[in-house]
Amino acid sequence: MPRKEGRAPYLSAEEFQRVIDHTFATSAHPERDCAILQTSYRVGLRAGEIALLTLEDVVELEVQIRRVVVLRKKITKGKKGGEAFFTHPEMRSALSEYLKTRQGNSPYLFVSRKNCGFSPSSMSRLFSTLYRKAGFEGKGHTGRKSLAMNLNEQNVSVFNISRILRHANIQTTVQHYINVNSTTLAGILEAC
Repeated sequence: MPRKEGRAPYLSAEEFQRVIDHTFATSAHPERDCAILQTSYRVGLRAGEIALLTLEDVVELEVQIRRVVVLRKKITKGKKGGEAFFTHPEMRSALSEYLKTRQGNSPYLFVSRKNCGFSPSSMSRLFSTLYRKAGFEGKGHTGRKSLAMNLNEQNVSVFNISRILRHANIQTTVQHYINVNSTTLAGILEAC
């Protein structure tokens, strides 16, 4: 798939699975890192939002992962808050496995080896490192962009993709997250 220069690259489902497989096999913190990758790719959260999630945001009754996570205003872009949908089975499974291995008493969901939370910039660096080690170009927004692109390829409406990504303006989704190419347009008209 063509990737636009200067923007976060995106991964197909097969490419993402290769990143997960490589991370699980080689990372010093495989459960944590796979859960972080899944949260970006399956939920569409920004790196900074993932860094600032707390256990209380995501886990209820100390064991159950919420299906709808209410994002606090202070952790979201534009301080608008919103909802994130923690419903994908693979993401929920990865998060459950991570929670079984998570140690320490930090309030943050994802903790570093020093038992403290990540900063938004250190989370972005972690994404870049995980993608690079798996042989892909990637940034903190790669999972988010990949989710949007893959939903678009499944003919999910741009309106719904925009809502999932919590964009205030649908034009942001269209301009930065969706690539419509000639093949796609020709296929649409061919099917009519």
